[in-house]
Amino acid sequence: MKTGILAALAVAATLATTAGAQAQVKPYGAGFDGWNFTATTEKSGIVNCRATRKVGNRDDIIARRTDGHVYMSVKAEGRKGDFKGTIVNVPGKPRGMLEWTVPGGADGARMWFTMPFVAIDHIVAAGAYQFSLPDSEDVGTVNLGKRAKEAWARVNQCVQANGG
Repeated sequence: MKTGILAALAVAATLATTAGAQAQVKPYGAGFDGWNFTATTEKSGIVNCRATRKVGNRDDIIARRTDGHVYMSVKAEGRKGDFKGTIVNVPGKPRGMLEWTVPGGADGARMWFTMPFVAIDHIVAAGAYQFSLPDSEDVGTVNLGKRAKEAWARVNQCVQANGG
């Protein structure tokens, strides 16, 4: 089951940067602070609501699908593989506080983390998150900006508007 979810999220993350013939991508409201919003109807009929923020060479995504799956995605920078046991946390908090162990993966172009719904509320309130890939020293910090909480609210509005 988790493999299927990760595969679906891989496709969803890839669709964020390429137009798939199988998906219908529609803008969802006006953008702000570098955030743009889309609602993508996937082949399965599930709608993937995304907030994408491009700043410099960064391309960050926070997303929720109408089937309830929540994920974040960043450029993979060549990383490939299945990263079960990835640690995602809110920067500046003591170890174990506002920290989640989640499944992740990368296909060379995009890297994604399947997240608990409640975690995103904390992450967007902080405006940033850190990730640490398992069994390595590979870490990263993602700055989502000052209006990340508003971007997440728009994603949730999109999900509600599409029956989620």
